[in-house]
Amino acid sequence: MAETKNDAFPHGAARFLGQLRRNNRKDWFDVHREEYERLVLEPAKEFVIELGAGLRKLRPKLQVDPRTNYGVKRINRDVRFARDKRPYKDHQTLWWWEGAAKDPAPGYWFDLTPTRVYLGVGWYMIEPAMLQRYRDAVIDDRRGHALDRLVKALERKGYKLEGPATKRVPRGFEPDHPRARYLKYSGIYAGTEAKLPRSGFAAVCLAHYRAMTPLQEWLVALR
Repeated sequence: MAETKNDAFPHGAARFLGQLRRNNRKDWFDVHREEYERLVLEPAKEFVIELGAGLRKLRPKLQVDPRTNYGVKRINRDVRFARDKRPYKDHQTLWWWEGAAKDPAPGYWFDLTPTRVYLGVGWYMIEPAMLQRYRDAVIDDRRGHALDRLVKALERKGYKLEGPATKRVPRGFEPDHPRARYLKYSGIYAGTEAKLPRSGFAAVCLAHYRAMTPLQEWLVALR
């Protein structure tokens, strides 16, 4: 994959996010809004399209949408009910999803911080209408074994399985089921965190996403 066309991303964006982390105030951001748009927002939109082209070779029906709050998440935090009143995130989130609606859906996401990038694949929160279908698939011999095999393969490669989960197996399922671990999840994704490479950023991201795609395939098959 070719290098990102705009050299500001990710390193210029990461530097800006580091400054924002230290100056998380509306008056500071207002003064530096042009820098945010030039170093973070516009390059992020280009990156959504660039990396999306590679991801579509893995998942042809993937949604690639560079609009703000679609493929490029807003930098503003919703502080209405939060104790933390800092007005801005100190990371930039990007999102490619597979389905009609952008949320909730299984997909690929990306969090750029001042020093690192988090890459994740999966379903952050499984919609209630699909949760029973997911759990039925977990206990199904064929599909459940397939999930267990692919997760173990990902973990051997260093990827971490995460997601919101209960302490106990949901009611109606055997507490000692051999795949009880997966039954506890109400959202499930694989992820990795890495330092920002000096070059080849898009290629590095795509290689990780390619390795984690079996989980995306398994989740999309539930629909």
